[in-house]
Amino acid sequence: MLFLVFVCVSTVFWFILALNDSAQDHFNVNLRIVNQPDSVTFISDVPEKIHVAVSDKGTNLWRNGYLKKPTINIDFKEYSNDGVLKYTYNDLITSLKERFGSTALITSVSLDSLQLLYTTNAGKKVPILVNCQVYPASGSTLEGSVKASPGSVYVYGSKDVLDTINYVSTEPVTLRNIYETTEMEVKIKKIKGARAMPSKVKLIVPIEPLVMRQAMVTITPVNVPEEEELLLFPSKVPVEYYVAMSRLNDDEDNNIELVVDYADIPTSHSGKLHVQTRKFPDRLKNLKLRTDSIEYAIVKE
Repeated sequence: MLFLVFVCVSTVFWFILALNDSAQDHFNVNLRIVNQPDSVTFISDVPEKIHVAVSDKGTNLWRNGYLKKPTINIDFKEYSNDGVLKYTYNDLITSLKERFGSTALITSVSLDSLQLLYTTNAGKKVPILVNCQVYPASGSTLEGSVKASPGSVYVYGSKDVLDTINYVSTEPVTLRNIYETTEMEVKIKKIKGARAMPSKVKLIVPIEPLVMRQAMVTITPVNVPEEEELLLFPSKVPVEYYVAMSRLNDDEDNNIELVVDYADIPTSHSGKLHVQTRKFPDRLKNLKLRTDSIEYAIVKE
């Protein structure tokens, strides 16, 4: 026990002597703008912190760097003028000396100065253009469009710049092999001379599973002379397609257009006409005809 007591005492003395030696370490120093009026919006990005290398006695580093988090308060009223807040390298070093003590040697700073643009103009509300490419997984589909929440943001800047801005867009996003509705946060693309707030929005990507549906669709003859009539056997054929689960009960039959062309009769050697799919909504996937040719008869009026 006596030996352990002496070990602890010697450790304490060693620690005190070590702290009295010169040392160097790196610190994150918070930056804070104070006395900023509510009417002011910064166009430039305001850094939250800077990285600083400081040399001093270990006791001073411990007291000023570890026991309390160093912070620099920049007075807006003192350093701002005519739309620009300027904080020079000398201002920065002076503030760091105040935080770490007059004996501290600032050996490096990640920031040499600050020059922040700001405006007192009211913001302009503009819609958001979503820049997102979606590739659903097999068996799934994008049901509807990708939407941003909120659907609009306020843009701040000079009047001349705001007059040229009618919308903002998100940073480009590509999503692959997604099989369920997805929500994600994306940034608004930066605008030269202006700032969008909020700077991030939530994207909602509606993904649904595909289910198969079958229907009987009427065939329409085209290019038939006025004095003739084309009878089809059968006049309806079965089709199958895949649709988003929420649309399974929708009546899509009238949105599918199937035709046979009277002009194909001279080239038809089988006595049948080929059924063509002229149009159908994009929301219907992998549409297939169960019968691709039908018999016909010509009736002259």
